[in-house]
Amino acid sequence: MTWSLLVSVAVFSFVTSVTPGPNNTFLLSSGANFGLRKSVPYLNGIMAGLAGMMIALGAGLGVVFTTLPAVYQVLKWVGFAYIVWLAFLIVKSTTKTETAEAQYIGFVKATTFQFVNPKAWIVVGSFMATLVPVGSGFAATAIICLVFLVFTYPGALLWAVAGQALKGWLSHPLRRRVFNIVSAILLVLSMIPVLFLH
Repeated sequence: MTWSLLVSVAVFSFVTSVTPGPNNTFLLSSGANFGLRKSVPYLNGIMAGLAGMMIALGAGLGVVFTTLPAVYQVLKWVGFAYIVWLAFLIVKSTTKTETAEAQYIGFVKATTFQFVNPKAWIVVGSFMATLVPVGSGFAATAIICLVFLVFTYPGALLWAVAGQALKGWLSHPLRRRVFNIVSAILLVLSMIPVLFLH
C-alpha cells in the first residue's frame, strides 16, 4: 500500500460519488424537501450499505457474480423495479397533499437499498477489483476501504447541500410538485445506462 494508491482511491471515490445516480437523485430530492439535517441519515445509510457491500465482496460474493452472471442480471432488474416503485411513491405523494412532500427515506431504507442498487455494485465491485491489491492483508484492505468511504461522503453530501439550497424556492407547492415529479423521472432514467451495461 502506497501513498499514490491512497490518492488514486480518494480521487476514484470522490469522482464516482458526484456523478449522477439513484443515491444522488434521492439526496438532491431529500435536501430540497426535508433539508440537509434530515438528509444526513440517508447519507449515513449509503455509507453503511457500501461498507456492507465491501465486506460481502471481500467474503466472496464477487465470485458468485463472476461464476453465475445471471444472479447479477436478476439483481439489476430487481433494483430497477424497486427504484420505479420509489419513484412512484414520490409522484404519488406530490399529488396527494397540498405541501407535495416527497417520500422520506431514512437510514435503514438507505442502507438496504444499496444491496439492490446496481450502480453501487458496479462502483464497489470496480473499486475492489482494481484498487485493492491482490493479497492485501486485512489492515491494508480496511484502510483502503476507509479512504474510499471518507472521500465518497463529501461528494454525495454536495447533492444534499444543493437540494437544501433549492428548499426556499420550492416552498411554493406547485414548484415542489414539479420538482418531485422531475426527480422521480430522473431517478428512473439514472438506471437506464446501468441496465444495459454488460
